[in-house]
Amino acid sequence: MKTCPRCGRSADDLSQYCPGCGYNFISGDHINNQQPYATGDNAFDPCGPEGKARGVAALLAILIGSLGIQYFYLNKPTAGIITILLSIVTCGLWSVVMLIQGILMFCMSNAQFREKYVLSTSTLPLF
Repeated sequence: MKTCPRCGRSADDLSQYCPGCGYNFISGDHINNQQPYATGDNAFDPCGPEGKARGVAALLAILIGSLGIQYFYLNKPTAGIITILLSIVTCGLWSVVMLIQGILMFCMSNAQFREKYVLSTSTLPLF
């Protein structure tokens, strides 16, 4: 088994291309100049070297978003604490906003998710 140097996925020894990102093991290029980690739109595939999956964050936001768990998953603990405080202050109405955020996470592409939530320097990234 080969391991892709771009995305870390395993590939068969006889394969020429990585099944995850399209990396060409022989020439070192990508198929059709695709960007690594952003080729597929499967919600549960990690969309970057950070290893954060859009589907996991969306499910956390939908199911237990009022606790800010999705922000702790995305390594944004300040946003998680702010979400907990807003849930307490608004008597749980903030959970409706987190439900909408989870639905929107499912609707965006992996590249958009990575840019908006994973790579963002915003303290509390919303919508």
